[in-house]
Amino acid sequence: MGVIQRFERRLEGMVEGAFARAFKSELQPVEVASAVQREMDDRAAIVAQGRTLVPNDFVVEISQQDGQRLQVYADSLSQELANLAREYAKEQGYSFVGPVRVRFENAGDLATGMFRIRSGVIRGSTVEGGEIRRPASDVPPGGRGAFGGHPRLLVTTALEGADATQRTYEINTPVTLLGRGTDCDLRLVDPGVSRHHAEIRVEGPEIVLVDLGSTNGSFVNGQQIRRVTLVDGSRVTMGRTTLVFRRDRE
Repeated sequence: MGVIQRFERRLEGMVEGAFARAFKSELQPVEVASAVQREMDDRAAIVAQGRTLVPNDFVVEISQQDGQRLQVYADSLSQELANLAREYAKEQGYSFVGPVRVRFENAGDLATGMFRIRSGVIRGSTVEGGEIRRPASDVPPGGRGAFGGHPRLLVTTALEGADATQRTYEINTPVTLLGRGTDCDLRLVDPGVSRHHAEIRVEGPEIVLVDLGSTNGSFVNGQQIRRVTLVDGSRVTMGRTTLVFRRDRE
């Protein structure tokens, strides 16, 4: 089964009822998915060590009418398009330097059913040597804002012969991918962490940690977990890295 076919299959559970009515116009998710793939192919560049670098940040510009129809579903569709981009990159041997993000923006000059894509290469946040290195531009202005209660992670990496340093990472996207891979939202340079180790998902009022089948496991308050709802003060351990979840009372 190809990447586009898997994308369509995942959408089957979403494209029902009100979601289906959002696509009464000529704008079709599969056409957008194909355009994302073409954008990656067109902008692929061979860099040092034979790696082929492709964009990881995509903006899908759509008409204002389609923007209104998609408003409720944009986050879910954006996440599925990002999953598609990651799968296609793996299939083609492409590399990213930061997390894959797809977002929709309204454009006044586009008619209903029309769209265009622009893309860029934006590095993600990396935890290494006790420091969080942040990209020059992360979530662009006008993108998703912080969630209620100011959810965040206090990140500490154990370093031999040095005092542990704690840094703060804000949770401001519906899904935050944690791991050693360069396409993670928060990259943990830790040999005990898998390339795609775990996800933090915003599910309504809850913040949920899901282990992605990591080699060494994810632990919350000392207990190995596959999926757990985080509460203020939850202590997450991955390899030699500790992340304390904090959330203010709303």
